[in-house]
Amino acid sequence: MNKISFSMQEFLQKDLSSSLLSISVLLGWLGISFVFLRILAIIIKKILEAVFKNSNK
Repeated sequence: MNKISFSMQEFLQKDLSSSLLSISVLLGWLGISFVFLRILAIIIKKILEAVFKNSNK
């Protein structure tokens, strides 16, 4: 058990930069996807407002 945890620690220390890079890339993609979802929600809201505004007249 101790050897497994030591080798895992060693792996994380050696591969720390690539792990951080992977995490930052994932966070970046999540951020970009949230921005696109927000833009899409705003567009849908504007379309629905326009449709219901025209149907009320």
